[in-house]
Amino acid sequence: MASSDRPIILTPLETSESDINRLANGLIDLASSCHVELTLDQARLCVEHLLYVEQINQYINLTRITDINEALVLHILDSLSLVPLIDATVTRFLDMGTGAGFPGVPLHVATGLPGVLLDSVGKKIKAVNACLKQLGIDRITGVHDRLESYAAENKKAFDLVVARAVAPLPILIEYASPFLKHNGQLLISKGNPDPEELAQGRSAAKLCGMELQAHESFDLPDGFGHRELYSFVQVSKPTIKLPRSVGEARKRPLGQ
Repeated sequence: MASSDRPIILTPLETSESDINRLANGLIDLASSCHVELTLDQARLCVEHLLYVEQINQYINLTRITDINEALVLHILDSLSLVPLIDATVTRFLDMGTGAGFPGVPLHVATGLPGVLLDSVGKKIKAVNACLKQLGIDRITGVHDRLESYAAENKKAFDLVVARAVAPLPILIEYASPFLKHNGQLLISKGNPDPEELAQGRSAAKLCGMELQAHESFDLPDGFGHRELYSFVQVSKPTIKLPRSVGEARKRPLGQ
């Protein structure tokens, strides 16, 4: 049976309560280093989500990261690092290319914001929704669709779009723009984009009616890498018609 057709059946976690609490307390300390305060219940929910992802990952490839302590940093902490940049007026968010639910699930747990977790890979969305049901999370949902198609039906439906390093800056900016309301916010987490990518991102932002509002840099703990966080704001209408047809953003990126 193909992995995309395999039913997702979650079983009770084998991790002991004491180990879940230990991991949750470790996450609380990690989050505090990024100026994010979590309660024990919130941290446990993030950890349990990660453990269910690990469970599904045994038969459906969701992530290459299999060490739980590494995943705490590279999945959960990396997601939570966006929280301090979220504008206080945000009411609903979209996670572009959510994969196994990152950054969308940790962002929702930390903020309570409702949202949509979007991915073009059906097996990943099946996994996300199975985890959300198991965890009792009902204010966010996974949606299986392509970004361009979903944007055509959901123009200006969100005041926050988030994305980790699923594509170069110009492509992420183009994908996000049609989803955003006026003054809506795009938050992007990247590794070390080169100067050419940054320049193309600024050019794409201008075409899409967006401006760079904030830029922060930090290093993940224990040598797990460097992060550049970018906050763009939708300040005017795009000068081009968006969304373009499926695949055009990658074939002919804006800003080049």
